[in-house]
Amino acid sequence: MRLRKLTIGLALILLAAGVFAAPALAKDPSVSTLKQRLQYAKHKRDRAHERVVAAAANLAGARELLAATGGNQSAPAPAATPDPAATDTAVNGLTVPAGMSPELAAALLADGVVTADEIAGLQARRTAAKRVERRWTVKVRVLQKRIRQLKRIAVWNRRGQWKPLIDIAGKKYGVSTAGLYRMMMLESGGSRTIGGTYKGLFQYYPGTWTRSWNPWRHESIYNGWAQIRATAYALSRGMGRSQWPNTYPMAF
Repeated sequence: MRLRKLTIGLALILLAAGVFAAPALAKDPSVSTLKQRLQYAKHKRDRAHERVVAAAANLAGARELLAATGGNQSAPAPAATPDPAATDTAVNGLTVPAGMSPELAAALLADGVVTADEIAGLQARRTAAKRVERRWTVKVRVLQKRIRQLKRIAVWNRRGQWKPLIDIAGKKYGVSTAGLYRMMMLESGGSRTIGGTYKGLFQYYPGTWTRSWNPWRHESIYNGWAQIRATAYALSRGMGRSQWPNTYPMAF
């Protein structure tokens, strides 16, 4: 019984190793999916910006209260200027500065004085809020860039403009873009529909195309962008001479 359990356990380990050794399916998110992510990121960025504005207002208000209560003056306190939006909200006889949270003012003045440590804490809050805003701003920019890139790739692929696509794939997988382009031209002359037994830009046999080594095996064999990426990926794994024994040596 114990031997049987060990055998089953070993089989499961080997099965898991085989699963994880295979390349993951490389499915790019669609433009619509990226747009949804972009909308969410913009929402988070805008909310973060609101928190930055509120944190800045609370810090400025706390500095005014610091000056008004005669607390530790080590923190700079800008001169107060009349604000037409100011309210008559008051805490302990002091008017709450415009834009400042009345609840925060009440908490700061609970002991009758605002301290430099409390000012430092509010500065840290503002800094943290700015950090979050910057992170979401970068996320928005990255998503916008990815959407633009995917749109360009779709146009290039539709029009059969292979050079920019080869540049992208070659750089990603560390393969000579010039060599990749030469091999494509030797195989198909740049025609994605050419071939009988072997098909597409790099003349794949269908059985080879659909094997587990190929992360794009579920794409059409006539999809130029899929073949370009699959070929760059295969070359990066040292499969050039075995897969393209005639054209690989001439191209590279």
